[in-house]
Amino acid sequence: MTKHGPKRQLKRIAAPRLFPIPRKIGGKFAIKPSPGPHPADKCIPLGIIIRDILGYARTLREVKLILNQRIVKVDGRVITDYKFPVGLMDVLEIERTKEYYRILPFRRRLVLHRITPEEAKYKIVRIIGKRYVKNANIQLNLEDGRNILFKVNSNEERRKILDTYFVRDSLVISLPDQRILKHLRLKEGMYALIIAGRHMGEHGIIKKITKMFGPRASTATIETPTGEEIITALDYVLVIGEDKPEITLPALEEVREIMRRVMILP
Repeated sequence: MTKHGPKRQLKRIAAPRLFPIPRKIGGKFAIKPSPGPHPADKCIPLGIIIRDILGYARTLREVKLILNQRIVKVDGRVITDYKFPVGLMDVLEIERTKEYYRILPFRRRLVLHRITPEEAKYKIVRIIGKRYVKNANIQLNLEDGRNILFKVNSNEERRKILDTYFVRDSLVISLPDQRILKHLRLKEGMYALIIAGRHMGEHGIIKKITKMFGPRASTATIETPTGEEIITALDYVLVIGEDKPEITLPALEEVREIMRRVMILP
């Protein structure tokens, strides 16, 4: 017999590094994320968040009972799939306890950062594509799987949109109706967050952008609040504000408490 299709299970020892779970205790298998808005190696399944991080369930059966009550929302939408991939900048809401969390990078991991109800009404997403669609309209492709369609009626309006929005720029959009609240250009002097690589989770002012030909050849120099300068790939940079971030960022003490809860730190 030959193999038909991908594997349906995921072993803990082979789980992506971003999963905040211990690898050698707690069982043999981990929850494998279902196809969704984020890649499997850049997300955390919703079941792991509820059971292992927040501690609202002891078993997967209890996780399913919680989700079937329709009290858990991701980006303003009710989610009942325990395998749903929750990724960067997603907003998690638990109606019963009035808790709001944003998924953010910190020390090469994804962590839950508690936010206020006002901050939970928007998120920051990066533009990864710009293209023409039917009737010569313009569509922006966003990093979390969303698409924003601009219906244009003239060449002047079309040219204005093309000259305004560029790949790697960021948008502040409302949730869940995804209206554009603010446009953040990728340029020197903006406040940015590193979302991948060795310096994942660091943030600061963009001091210099060096563009070169080739995959991940372009770089950005970021000055952190402590004065340290970090050089990273331009593809790893997400603009989150002009002179200061539009969102709150996690503190070290907050993250340590979460890591101890899931037995990653002593």
